[in-house]
Amino acid sequence: MLAKADQTNGSVINFNGNDAVALQKDGAILDVVGEIGNDQDTAKDIGLIRSADVTEGSPAFVSEQWEETAKDAFETIGSHGQEPPADEPGEEPEPGEVQSIADIKSETGETVTVEGIATADNGSIGGGKLSVYIQDDTAGINIYHADEAAFPEVKEGDLIRVTGEITNYRGLTEIAPEADGMTVISQDNELPLPKELTISQLQAEETAEPAEGKLVRVSGYIKDIPESPAGGGYNIQFINENYESVTLRIMESAMDMSAVEEGKWYTVTGILSQYDSYQILPRKQEDMQAAQEQPEPPKAEGEYTAIVESVTDGDTIRLQEPVLGSDRVRFVNADTPETFHSVKNELDQNQMDHGKAASDYLKSKLSEGDEITVKVGEEPTDDYGRLLAQVITADGENLNLELVREGLAVTYFIAPIGNEGEYETYQRAVAEAKSQQKGIWRPDSPLEELPFEFRARYDGGGLDKYVGNSDTKQYVVPDQWESIPVDKRIFFWTEQDAIEAGYETAGEMQPPAQEDTLSVQLLGMNDLHGKIDQQYELDTDGDGTADGTFGRMDYTAAAIKQREAENPNSLLVHAGDMIGGSSPVSALLQDEPTIEIMEAMGFDVGTIGNHELDEGIEELLRIVHGGEHPNGTPGYDGMDFPTLCANCVYKDSGETILPPYSIEEVDGEKIGFIGVNTTASLGMVMPEGIQDITITDEVEAVNKAAAELKEKGIKAIVVLSHMPAEQSGDGATGDAAEMANAVDDEVDIIFAAHNHAVVNAMVDDKLIVQASEYGKAFSDVDVEIDRETGDIVSKQAEIVWADQAVLTPDPTVGAILAGYAEEVAPIMDEVVGIAANTMTGGYAVKGEAGDNALGNLIADGMREAMDSDFAMMNGGGIRDDLLEGDITWGELFNIQPFNNTLMTFEIDGADLEEILNAQITSYGPDYSISGFTYTWNGETNQVMDIKLPDGSSIAEDKVYTLTVNNFMGTSQGDKYRPISELGRNPVMGPEDLEATVAFVRGFEMEPIAYEAEGRISEVSGDAPVDPPSGPEEPPADPEEPPADPDHPIADFVKGIIGTVWNWVKQLFWRW
Repeated sequence: MLAKADQTNGSVINFNGNDAVALQKDGAILDVVGEIGNDQDTAKDIGLIRSADVTEGSPAFVSEQWEETAKDAFETIGSHGQEPPADEPGEEPEPGEVQSIADIKSETGETVTVEGIATADNGSIGGGKLSVYIQDDTAGINIYHADEAAFPEVKEGDLIRVTGEITNYRGLTEIAPEADGMTVISQDNELPLPKELTISQLQAEETAEPAEGKLVRVSGYIKDIPESPAGGGYNIQFINENYESVTLRIMESAMDMSAVEEGKWYTVTGILSQYDSYQILPRKQEDMQAAQEQPEPPKAEGEYTAIVESVTDGDTIRLQEPVLGSDRVRFVNADTPETFHSVKNELDQNQMDHGKAASDYLKSKLSEGDEITVKVGEEPTDDYGRLLAQVITADGENLNLELVREGLAVTYFIAPIGNEGEYETYQRAVAEAKSQQKGIWRPDSPLEELPFEFRARYDGGGLDKYVGNSDTKQYVVPDQWESIPVDKRIFFWTEQDAIEAGYETAGEMQPPAQEDTLSVQLLGMNDLHGKIDQQYELDTDGDGTADGTFGRMDYTAAAIKQREAENPNSLLVHAGDMIGGSSPVSALLQDEPTIEIMEAMGFDVGTIGNHELDEGIEELLRIVHGGEHPNGTPGYDGMDFPTLCANCVYKDSGETILPPYSIEEVDGEKIGFIGVNTTASLGMVMPEGIQDITITDEVEAVNKAAAELKEKGIKAIVVLSHMPAEQSGDGATGDAAEMANAVDDEVDIIFAAHNHAVVNAMVDDKLIVQASEYGKAFSDVDVEIDRETGDIVSKQAEIVWADQAVLTPDPTVGAILAGYAEEVAPIMDEVVGIAANTMTGGYAVKGEAGDNALGNLIADGMREAMDSDFAMMNGGGIRDDLLEGDITWGELFNIQPFNNTLMTFEIDGADLEEILNAQITSYGPDYSISGFTYTWNGETNQVMDIKLPDGSSIAEDKVYTLTVNNFMGTSQGDKYRPISELGRNPVMGPEDLEATVAFVRGFEMEPIAYEAEGRISEVSGDAPVDPPSGPEEPPADPEEPPADPDHPIADFVKGIIGTVWNWVKQLFWRW
């Protein structure tokens, strides 16, 4: 109080803290707080504000006339219930005037100047040397600078003055300094004292937020420490006696982690930060002080009242408010059949059917808002953070036990079992349910695999727990579990656990004989691009004749399941670009239908490509982790398989945005999967969507991840790389091939992607595969793993085409497709115009008439939508052709699927020539144009003249308006950069598809006849007859329509005939 008071009075003595206080002026009592001899309302840590309807003081204390505030809520001092709690705003500070940190923390977007003492060296708390925290008398704040070179060396105790913009990153308020905006005023200043807080206070924003950025001191218990760091630091859950927690984020550079012990109480000093939730950043070894007295660890055992939010499945529910820090409850002692999986065979379907029965039963017993009791044992949570408990209804019904009694669950006890009486009750219940043939024990429809048995098979991890008989006190090896009666089973994590519990072996434990090697099948896809409903007529052998219809995901899923049936040790993987540039049936619903189909097919692991970043990093993380989108499907819960990227990192912390690798276990053998994305992605997507991340060198990222996998004993390593490759004899060329030559030789297989090619090659004893595009094909890689060494000793691959003629569509995927097709049909099937002829699109080409019909139509629509002088459309953004006949909305969407936005710039006439020159290479021009024509020299690749529609020349000093899409207008690729550099005063317009639809509608159902008309014309140099051997330098463009080098006339069958040179460009120029 002394620190906050305006005045002090030395005559006041013996104040006990609960005495009544009188407020006087000139000797007269104006008000009284408290009552002499009665401290019921005031002997506690509270603040008091007069109620709004009380306008006069009183010599007697009436508690009903006062409103309580939180403890230490000093911001309300001096306020009244009918007044704002803060001071009225005064004059705006002058630019450069130093303000208090507390005053500026809410001024997001404003430029401010503050001073504060650095509470840590800027190399000890993460982010390299890009971040430092300062604190003044009022508050603390983080300073973040993206350029380490521009960030001065800061030491603990430095007094810093900083001028910059207030920003917010993942909940943390920061200052982004201006150039030369940081100054070290003095050094070796005394640090502010840490603010004492409790873990409970850090659960509430009103008590935690005022301390963000400040030094704090918190006490708690460390139960577990991760075996290895993540992103350069350790994330440790710091808990209190109620199991509430806060994260300790300890960087490797801060201290020796071997000195921090599990199972101890600590008092921790550190900086209170945020990364979506509050976390404490200890700065040095002395910040971690083990308590001199070590109380017992937190005990969670007991009964707690909670409110149901929802039922997840037969043995898992969610709570409206957390209990012991968790809002998810996993029922103990009972194990219901699973529903998390995709159905691949009859066993999977059997498990699903029984699982849904258990889930339906639980939903009949529990509804949102029901009050329940959760009964927690000695071990309160599992490895997933779920509360382990028995759930008891308001009527006293134990639902865990009822699930067993009704034959909807099997008992499941892992030693130590705890309460012996409960154990006997549950085991009697399961014996009775089995004898009465209830539920899973029905002879006409039994559960074919008990839940733990199903998980062992489905996850590929195998049975790993020893099983004891609670009557005989004997145990057996994991795969002999059926020899123990269900009502006598106790599971042990290890054989030693069983022995220490007093159990003896039931006999010679002869593990089943194993082959010297394990056969594993890896099935891979790439570049689906959400084309879940599309099918293609293809010439797969290159003889000029269509070989059939390929693709559509219900057929592709069926083909993959056929291969899976050939080897139970199969994993399904992908190499990115599975979404983005998608068909309307997927894209209109944020690509969630594609994810649902991938889950139904049972994908095990994948990586990301450039198209997963089309809508920015936040949308990618939503797709991966779950969360509803206004355009998506209700209750979207994310992917049920790992998505990896070892070289996708946050700029500020260097931490990967997704896990760098995943370890999958198949029949006891472990395989490491590493994910990487091409660095070219940085120039392929909207810059603002990825401004917080970068994509690092692929080889370095793979080698770092491989080293960590090798430390864990993993010898079989597979890289899922969204990087291009081309077949070259028995070998390959391209970025993926170059990576194969450079990465650790422990890497065995590389799944390539990005350029939509067909590849099955060996490079540096590493197998490289890529399987076309759009679900037309998949790769089947067969490997043998040496069981003694864990290494892959042989590998071979086949590219398998999804030929509809020999397949029966998968009913599960087919049903998903049909449902979403029906949902979007009213939009997709609307006829908006009529095409008098088939119009092809793509890039401009060499020759006298270098433009194309569809590009001309789109560019004209862009120009009309923005009422501009000129318009330009990049060839890679035109993804399909427009066929003769009715034009539907869905067809136009497939042509322009990227949801780009039109934007108009002002340019000088002279600028147009520079903009055009940038997009002409030795392969010819790129853009379709409207509002002008031009000629170019095929020998110099330079524009010769530019004409307006009336035949007059463009005026170099006149200001014109130019419309492009926002990809072209913001990209920093060489060919696009002049647009944003020379363009001025940008104006945003509608989405590109919206403009094209409106333009087509404008013909009012009159047939539209566009042709190549010579808007672009080469005036010297001949177009080559033979394709070049390869690209000079493939420019980055996320919208390039892919082509298949092994099937050069595939598009012929679709009626897409262009010049040989145009085909070559689609093949080699951009991916």
